[in-house]
Amino acid sequence: METVVAPDSQTPLGTEGKKQRKFWKFLIVFLILVAAGAVVWFVWGYFSPEAKQAREAEQNYEKYVAWEKAYENAMRQDTYGGKTPEETLRMFIDALKKGDVDLASKYFMLETNEKSPDYLTRRKWEDTLLAARSSEKLGGIIRLLEEASPAGSSMENYFGFEVKNDVGKLISDINMRLNEFSNTWKIESL
Repeated sequence: METVVAPDSQTPLGTEGKKQRKFWKFLIVFLILVAAGAVVWFVWGYFSPEAKQAREAEQNYEKYVAWEKAYENAMRQDTYGGKTPEETLRMFIDALKKGDVDLASKYFMLETNEKSPDYLTRRKWEDTLLAARSSEKLGGIIRLLEEASPAGSSMENYFGFEVKNDVGKLISDINMRLNEFSNTWKIESL
């Protein structure tokens, strides 16, 4: 069979159409492969263990930032207390003498265990003081606190008081800590 050549060119007739079809087939296959690669890349990038772990890490970081902001705000607003441990103890005793359990409980440090149902509250101290008031034990607590003597502390921003009996045996201790956000001394434990 003889190939027919167009009079104005050296290209056989029908070859140009075959080249165009081959080009379009190549282009379509190439685009399908690129699209499939993009889908695989997206699916792997979103559903891979590494991607899931990265999303979890981001969510945990955002939770931490929110927790830290709430904690700092609560601590900054916690301004009840004195500029010295002695002043806070005196204010606490005065509130107890007046029977103002609500005010007295504000001299305690906020609960900072985030797993506690009382997180960032003083509910346990309020309940304890209310129970002491209703059982008429506040007078004994006040007398005990008035006998407290400074014990100091070797740790910065901590201070202690202790109450000893007649023979020098420790009966109770009072631990205080500086709330660095509000710069006030708070009772940590009795």
